Amino acid sequence: MISRGKLAQGFILLIIVTLSAILVAAIWRKKVQPVHKETQHTVSSDQEMKLRDMKFTEMQEGKRYWTLHASEARYFQDEQKTLLQNVHLIFYLNKAGQQLQLTSNQGVLYPRTKNIDLKGNIRVKLPHDYVATMQTAHYIHSKKIVESGAPVHLSGPGLVLDGNTWKYDINDHVAEVEGKVIASLVLGELSLGK
Repeated sequence: MISRGKLAQGFILLIIVTLSAILVAAIWRKKVQPVHKETQHTVSSDQEMKLRDMKFTEMQEGKRYWTLHASEARYFQDEQKTLLQNVHLIFYLNKAGQQLQLTSNQGVLYPRTKNIDLKGNIRVKLPHDYVATMQTAHYIHSKKIVESGAPVHLSGPGLVLDGNTWKYDINDHVAEVEGKVIASLVLGELSLGK
């Protein structure tokens, strides 16, 4: 006759052998199945990086020279350029707080040269309440100028100018409108146009 203790030991031994067999079978199946490695996403040299609410300030001689804001910036390593959306560019002209402010729908920053191309509904706020509008503009860092080869409309206190090109020299604080310029001068009640 088998005692209860021997029966319990046999039952426990049966459970242990069954679990061991299941474990060995699982390990054997794992070795036979093809190995699936998880792919790691690495950033290739042409992969873009994307930033939201980007702000960059260019310093010269310890002072702010310009600040660039964009709602979105996508950097492309291979092309060495950053595509910008909803651009706001501020040039700090002097200690008196005068600024040249440009806004546009899109832009491209070239980090190596620090040149900036702007495109789409460009509005330039100049000192003394003058405003220029155009569709394209370019900041050339080495020359410290902002220029446009697109038609420009400039207006401000007592003056309206339309022309084919526009240039602003940041160091000299001089704006030029050229190419089939049409000017209107407004002096109080008197208006002169050409």
